[in-house]
Amino acid sequence: MTNSTRCIAVAAVAAISLLASAPVWALGFRDPDQDARATGQGEAFVAQADDASAVYYNPAGLTQLHGTEVTSGAFVSFPNSRMTGPGFGGNAENNTMAMLPQFYAASDFGLTNSPWRFAFGFNVPFGNQAELGDNGPFRYITTEASLRVFNMEPTVAYQVNDQLSLGLGLNIYYSDTDLKRNVFTGGPDGHFHFNGDGDAVGATAGLMWKITPQHTIGLVYRSPFTVRYEGNGLINVGFTQAAPASTEIQFPQSAAGGYAFRPTEKLKLEVDAEWTNWRVLHDLVLHAPGTLFDGSTIPFEWRDSMFYEFGAQYELDDHWTVRAGYIFSTDTVPSSTFSPTVPDSDRHVFSVGLGYTKTRMSIDVVYQYSLSQDRNVRFLQDPANPGTSATEAGTWKSDAHAVMITSSLKF
Repeated sequence: MTNSTRCIAVAAVAAISLLASAPVWALGFRDPDQDARATGQGEAFVAQADDASAVYYNPAGLTQLHGTEVTSGAFVSFPNSRMTGPGFGGNAENNTMAMLPQFYAASDFGLTNSPWRFAFGFNVPFGNQAELGDNGPFRYITTEASLRVFNMEPTVAYQVNDQLSLGLGLNIYYSDTDLKRNVFTGGPDGHFHFNGDGDAVGATAGLMWKITPQHTIGLVYRSPFTVRYEGNGLINVGFTQAAPASTEIQFPQSAAGGYAFRPTEKLKLEVDAEWTNWRVLHDLVLHAPGTLFDGSTIPFEWRDSMFYEFGAQYELDDHWTVRAGYIFSTDTVPSSTFSPTVPDSDRHVFSVGLGYTKTRMSIDVVYQYSLSQDRNVRFLQDPANPGTSATEAGTWKSDAHAVMITSSLKF
């Protein structure tokens, strides 16, 4: 990406980036909640994708829209992650509220008989935030960490015939990250800090096949991309050393398929499955030649994970619609590289939603509750005494409440 293009990307997200933060979530640090109608159905939306958020869920679904639609909203999460009985002394918890904004716009530009649709989306598809404290048991691993990936996505869709539609989006990513941790010195703790940003491009492709009015299949694929973070590193261990530093994170490809069944005109049932290729994420190595922290490594060695989604939507009348959904997501982080920064585990997610439409305006509200399976955590080394074995650190527990609101305007 050129410097001028990168400046435009930074400027486009600056206004809301101060508000955008991302919750700890299963599937690594993916953020799947990108529209209230979809989230209310447990993200089982790939085969429906009939509003402007199709930019994210399945760009082929944009061909179902007529005229112009603008959608915006936010997902707000209240996590409660905690670990009890750690071997290193003291308990640990992360209860940082997080917010994810979204914006989508789609139009046929008045060409009502055209097979083409054009759209633009903005969202935060990846992110993570953790605040564990300077005196916690994990202070030598992480005291504060954040990662945000902003996505700007111009998209085009084409209706091949009455049954088949295709869609393609260009993902323009801008990301920033920040990491703080204590450094063991044998005396008063030292401190380390790295912050950096970078950009990348990728693509999203979708297909929608309406077999009959009652049966629809949807497919979506998101390409991998790599962000090189360039910024500054600083270490203070009785003396201070600061220098330019960089690292890379490889983000995964993913693919999802969905089947929607409409037994009646008012009721839609859908089941989706999604695969995320986290196996590509190995070690994160910090490069800062001539410094004490050059070559510092954070091990990941994550594994691929799955997302199983089940959702229902029922139109009560011309104005009110109710939705419900369930998700089961498999954990991404193996025990050997488990980190309090991403305390991943198998997770059950339940959601209910209510939508109201009047003339050209609509609003959708969702409540979501997620419950992670308890996970016994054992670290291979005591961070304060490298080379020594650590005992069982404790049991990590996590759940979260979340609300989401999306409003749409059609004209």
